[in-house]
Amino acid sequence: MPGRALIAGAGIGGLTLALALARRGIPSQIVERAAALEETGAGVQLSPNASRILDALGLGRALDAVATRPEAVTIADGVSARALKTLQLGAEAERRWGAPYRVVHRSDLQAILLEATRGETGVELTLGAEILSARETTFGAAVEIAKDGAAEMIEGGWLAGADGLRSVVRRAVKLPATVQATGLRAWRTVLPAGALPEAFGIRRVSVWLGPGAHLVVYPVRAGREANLVLIGDDRIQTPADLVVGWAAPARDAVAACSSWTPWPLYDRAPDARMQHGRIALIGDAAHATLPSLAQGAAFAIEDAATLARLVAEGGPDAFAAYERARLMRCAKLQMRSRRQIRIDHLSGLAARARNLALAATPASVLLGGLDWIYGWRDD
Repeated sequence: MPGRALIAGAGIGGLTLALALARRGIPSQIVERAAALEETGAGVQLSPNASRILDALGLGRALDAVATRPEAVTIADGVSARALKTLQLGAEAERRWGAPYRVVHRSDLQAILLEATRGETGVELTLGAEILSARETTFGAAVEIAKDGAAEMIEGGWLAGADGLRSVVRRAVKLPATVQATGLRAWRTVLPAGALPEAFGIRRVSVWLGPGAHLVVYPVRAGREANLVLIGDDRIQTPADLVVGWAAPARDAVAACSSWTPWPLYDRAPDARMQHGRIALIGDAAHATLPSLAQGAAFAIEDAATLARLVAEGGPDAFAAYERARLMRCAKLQMRSRRQIRIDHLSGLAARARNLALAATPASVLLGGLDWIYGWRDD
């Protein structure tokens, strides 16, 4: 066993890793730049591949107190408001994939993970510490941090880089830290459920497709609020401008939101590695991807579960085994997410062809196309 873990980043992936390690008797120290953990963003979709892991960590009851299990996902044409396809979730998701499909506010998920890790004696959380560099050492790995105006070195048996899109740890894995601009921006907000137009429905995930943009709406905070994410061309200055020409329910939903958080979208091409020596990467640090398949948080949770298991098993090279287990799956997600957002943003005749194909394809076929994501198990 490589010994105490250093974990760079206290986001969803880093906290899940610390908890999964602690449940296996492996201590860790999380190093986080923020002085207080106040998660930005809004909603997170926890598809069955992620819910399965969180349930196994004993978090299911806490999640169900704040999350919603949507009954279905409905895909609609944004210009006409015509429903193109409805895919059943709820009990059908649990039957097909063996775990629930949940949607939850990101801050609620982080709070649950944080409380669980603080309940573990083997987890140390260091806040307000910016990682300046990372490197391997003779006996493990180390990070240089800046905290309270002073620099210091922290050493451990190994290091997991869960430090996000602009990861510092990536350089220690001999990967470039640069990201690619996509020309897209995500606008995020939440809305009281009662203010949401009836066309969306608070018990389901709604995906509305329009020319050059798409809108995703789903419940958070146990259905008291609706999470809205509108993704489109970053040259468009306001959410309202992105839905000009869309059907009234979409325009009304956007107009009802008084405050939006803009979020430029970046991604990377798949990398050739996820680890080097005693250092591994998880989440966006390893495989930044577009949100079109709603798997950013879920794949970080998958990474954490796999890495914790392999380290605990104590094989000859847990980190190389982790890379073999995750590399191709993560690359597939990155490429499929790029393709999906192009499909979602089609216009004109191409959009009409897409809509006809969606309407004509049996729901069972579309659900089958999700099996590789939602049916994943860490074995």
